[in-house]
Amino acid sequence: MVDTLPITPYAESSATPVRLPPDLPIEIISKIVSLCWLSPLTNVERITFMKSSVLVSKAWTILYSEVAFKDAFIPSLGYAKYFHNLLDDASAIFDADVHSMPDKHCRSLTFQIERPTVELLLKREVQYSPDNNKSIFDLLDWVIDIPYLPHLRRVSVKYLDCGYTDLFDNMRLVTFPPSVTDLDISYTFRPNVPSHFIHQLQKTYPATSPEGLPLNHVKKLSVFGGGVSATLALLVTSCVGLDAVHTDLGKGTPSREEKEYLSTLRESAISPHLLPILFSI
Repeated sequence: MVDTLPITPYAESSATPVRLPPDLPIEIISKIVSLCWLSPLTNVERITFMKSSVLVSKAWTILYSEVAFKDAFIPSLGYAKYFHNLLDDASAIFDADVHSMPDKHCRSLTFQIERPTVELLLKREVQYSPDNNKSIFDLLDWVIDIPYLPHLRRVSVKYLDCGYTDLFDNMRLVTFPPSVTDLDISYTFRPNVPSHFIHQLQKTYPATSPEGLPLNHVKKLSVFGGGVSATLALLVTSCVGLDAVHTDLGKGTPSREEKEYLSTLRESAISPHLLPILFSI
């Protein structure tokens, strides 16, 4: 027998007969929730999704939690603390089944960093959070300390209107879970950010050298939207155990600058095994 989840109908006029919809199989609802959860939502949209999903019913909360904790998104410092507390302490809100889901099922963490307004970016305030002590990345420290999340294999960092130096200047990856084999970094900008300004940001080199980052266990590196910034080169240098590198740099009709960047990156490969990987880009 297929498990079903009843969907409560919207209130209708008393003059209209209430027609209850058929119960939907949980597998279908879970698939729909998963598609929505993994779609490219803004931080505001995702936080709204999070808050509303635990207000429907206990059954819906459990179903949503199974999806949300398998591929966890961290959109704010407040949620990072909540996620940590859920791992560390007994929950006063959720039962034991939900409380244990992150540690049992989490396979990926995605950090979403968004600059509130384009105006701040255009003022060259390229560091979204200059105070590293108040950072969503503190969750990586918390995860390593115990340790938590034994099934964690991927960490993703998604920047929106944040420039290219935060990852290194604020030492976001100075602590990194040893179980993680996939590291994904992406940069996107709102349509009203001038392309020449983005290109100018790519020329800004990090003030902090990322030496000694604990990334030797990373096997697959993905960098999208980084352009000719130092991000790709610095991460390739730090991830000495790479098996694959994925990037959109040089795709389509690459510019002369992109060709020169990739050529320099290949020539400076510090490990012989990286050469075929870099030439596959």
